[in-house]
Amino acid sequence: QYTQEEAASGSGIIVGKTDDELLIVSNNHVVESADTLTVTFIDGSEAQAQVKGLDSDMDLAVIAVSLNDLSDDTKNAITVATLGSSDDLKLGEPVIAIGNALGYGQSVTKGIVSALDREVTLQNDDGSTISNKLIQTDAAINPGNSGGALLNMNGEVIGINAAKYSDTSVEGIGYAIPISQAKDIISDLMTKTTKVAVDENEQGYLGIQLQNIDSQMAQAYGMPEGIYVYKIVAGGAASRSDLRERDIITKFDGEKVKNGDDLKKMLTYYKAGSTVTMTVQSLENGKYVERNVQITLGSKSDMPQSQDSQNESRSESQASPQRKLGR
Repeated sequence: QYTQEEAASGSGIIVGKTDDELLIVSNNHVVESADTLTVTFIDGSEAQAQVKGLDSDMDLAVIAVSLNDLSDDTKNAITVATLGSSDDLKLGEPVIAIGNALGYGQSVTKGIVSALDREVTLQNDDGSTISNKLIQTDAAINPGNSGGALLNMNGEVIGINAAKYSDTSVEGIGYAIPISQAKDIISDLMTKTTKVAVDENEQGYLGIQLQNIDSQMAQAYGMPEGIYVYKIVAGGAASRSDLRERDIITKFDGEKVKNGDDLKKMLTYYKAGSTVTMTVQSLENGKYVERNVQITLGSKSDMPQSQDSQNESRSESQASPQRKLGR
């Protein structure tokens, strides 16, 4: 097996500005698998960005750009978007979609609100699915538009473009996350500590063997979705904590994690010696009970020599059903 890095593009909306950072909202699926993030502004200038917070259930992400990395001209040209309300939208109301279609740079398309509260199920790259009630529009939304703004005629953001229906027999069906549903989540993500990847030699280790519990397995076996702790490795950080074998990890330091890849990604931001809180579901008296477990992360040197990785997954990849919705 081998992996090959490739570049991908998406869109974002400037939603906040602090003394030190510019805050941008996008889709979780745009940024979640990225090793590096580069933001290109309308004046052509570029700056590196870091993840602030992610919410996979609503497919939202907030990233941060240091103001020190921006020129005065760029900073003077920046305006924080005005977030409107999606609660008062009416069918047939005109809307405008702005985004980085096909990665070619900013483009604008127009359309109308075609439907409201449309129940849409999207499939992620890892095979998991999320279902939300979205705004349907016939404004053209193409690859690269994800995370961009859906605006009303007052220039207010009323949705975040997230997906399109892709089929040879279908035309003009795109979807956006209603801003009224997203506002509180965005505000919470903006308060998170900016995540900066640490050197691989300094990264913290848990020392567990795991199995992913996806939605299908959760339904079949009556278990919560998350990361099943199959085994705690002797001498690892987890063995010195209150984490138990058969626990199911659902959050890491307040961030939702659904599988081993999510957990591995989160650990790249934490040094050995850091103390974090994990939310787990523990089986007690035949029922799963949520509890918080504090763990001081270990280092790679703590691990047995035969264990080279952060964790060992005992789950096999499952074939994903054909994707009808492209993002």
